[in-house]
Amino acid sequence: MVSLVVCGAINWDISSFVERLPVPGEKVIIRQITRVSGGTGGNVAVAAARVLGAKKVAMIGALGKDDIARQQIAILEDEGVSTEGVQQIAGVESGQAYILIDQTGENVIANHLGANGRLAVKHLNKPKVKQQLQECRGIVLTDPPLKVAAELINLAKQRGIPVLWDPGILVYQDRKAMQSLAREAEVLFLNETETSALLGTSELNMNLRKLKKLGFRNNVVLKLGAQGAAMLEPASSMVTEIPALPLKKLGLDVVNTVGCGDVFAGVFAAYHVMESSLEQSLLMASAAAGLNATRPETRGSPDRAKLEEVISRSRNLGFAVRECRML
Repeated sequence: MVSLVVCGAINWDISSFVERLPVPGEKVIIRQITRVSGGTGGNVAVAAARVLGAKKVAMIGALGKDDIARQQIAILEDEGVSTEGVQQIAGVESGQAYILIDQTGENVIANHLGANGRLAVKHLNKPKVKQQLQECRGIVLTDPPLKVAAELINLAKQRGIPVLWDPGILVYQDRKAMQSLAREAEVLFLNETETSALLGTSELNMNLRKLKKLGFRNNVVLKLGAQGAAMLEPASSMVTEIPALPLKKLGLDVVNTVGCGDVFAGVFAAYHVMESSLEQSLLMASAAAGLNATRPETRGSPDRAKLEEVISRSRNLGFAVRECRML
């Protein structure tokens, strides 16, 4: 039985590793090129499946009818992700992402949405997809078209299924519409740029006040990269913070930060549907994102055993949640 359904983009990532990111008009030398599976939805699904196990995660998304699609489906299935909800659409290319990564792991990304932009509400009506949406214990949304996101939020609300939403590029479309939908998610994931776009500020105390003013009563998780993560609970004025995983103390180095936010969301969701506390889910997600950054591939997230072993070693290094109330 499926525990988690993920809906979002599936991309073919073409990553170019350079010494430093170019300024406009500048040419730089590419040291290495990798071509691997990516896309926020696919990345989240794989990260969650490595924790939950085979056939516990189902993917809803769209690909073209091309060689990339065949490879993508095979890779997802090899990771134990159910792909019955992946629609193949004729006459359009599968999604692709072109990524520049410097020697510190920082990156810039240009996305070609392709088939990802063609996912529609009608694709949710397939019998197998309906079954998965009924039996699951949680739904993760990343960046499907807004109409699809709204329909899945509505279905989840009717059935009492928690929604965890990482809206990504959708926050830049219609702020009021996004704020209205975002209030319906049990957990909302945002990075610093998205927080500023949705709320007008990225400062913790101001964000909490803004969330209260806008009527948010859900949990908003801020992905802060090298600064770790924070979870805001407007209803209680509580802020839970977790530092970044102490990689240097663990003898590890940052190689590539692409996909770390997706790993964070996937692992958080996996522990959430296993009925871990929100604080524990936050801890595991931050650790998984940190480990992903030490790998060159986009989907470098650990399995559950590796993740929990690293958590055990890191507790004595100051890696723990901190809670405070902001008035």
